[in-house]
Amino acid sequence: MKSPSLLAFSLLALLSTAHQAARADNGGAIDFAVAANVPASASSTSTLDSPSTAPVSASVSASPALSFIPPAVSAPPTEASSPTPVAREAAPSPQAVAPATTNIFAGGSDSLVARTVGHAEGTRTPNGSKTRAYYGHSDPGNGVWNLGSFSYQHGAKSPEEADEKQLQRLQGQADVIRQKADSHRLNLSLEEELNAIDLANQAPLAALDTLGYVERLKQARDRGLTGSEAVLWARTQSYRNPRTGRWEAPGLGNTEGNISHDQNRRQTAIARALDVYQQQTLARRKEEEQQDKIADKPPAEKVADQIIFQDLSQPKPGAMAQAMH
Repeated sequence: MKSPSLLAFSLLALLSTAHQAARADNGGAIDFAVAANVPASASSTSTLDSPSTAPVSASVSASPALSFIPPAVSAPPTEASSPTPVAREAAPSPQAVAPATTNIFAGGSDSLVARTVGHAEGTRTPNGSKTRAYYGHSDPGNGVWNLGSFSYQHGAKSPEEADEKQLQRLQGQADVIRQKADSHRLNLSLEEELNAIDLANQAPLAALDTLGYVERLKQARDRGLTGSEAVLWARTQSYRNPRTGRWEAPGLGNTEGNISHDQNRRQTAIARALDVYQQQTLARRKEEEQQDKIADKPPAEKVADQIIFQDLSQPKPGAMAQAMH
């Protein structure tokens, strides 16, 4: 029979391992982690059918083949059984907060959240198109089938249903993030909020737990960091357990360099997709304004403007031939 002290030590080790896997859970997301023994500057990542997502501070070359380092997850995560950290205050439950409909969630699978987080996941291109991974791929960590923009793996019959379920989940988590920000008197920018939601999709505990993303963002601001630098620092530090001081991202090698590299890649992908989304929105509004101006004119002027507008928007064959030469 084992001694009481030996049994206690074994129990503590088991609890520590369970918490570490929970904090690093990416909710079924494609893991773009770099190997623990490879320097961040020398690593490369790629997305499925999408352009390479290079970090802001370093260029990352895209590889024709997928290269993932599986996270240390022995079983697919579930929404109902996220282990609570030892001796730490439990994060507020997203289900306890009524989800709020906001512009960033408007449009479902074509929403700003789906497009930005999806591009970070490798399931959407910067312009919102769907890659092959969107329609299904096997999770490199636990082999579970992932679907949709968010690499959802908790049971869905189609990518569309997967998006609907995860969007509802993320809306609740976004409300928790806003409440935490309000309690710390932080006004989150669009960049900060989208990165918080992406982190919640990748590793819910890192985003929502005590001393998670919001608290780390406040620390970053107190350090004098602003903008993208503050976001990257907060995302990276969210993977550090404040009780033990240890990194909790097994799939990223549990090193600060690898974690920061991965978070930088995702942050850059979000910025790229956001920029394209804003450009498309501006172009659509200009077109709508043009159409409204035409609609307000007398019938004769309206027809003339429509002909002119159509003529300007479509180059003549002769002009096209000259341009090609």
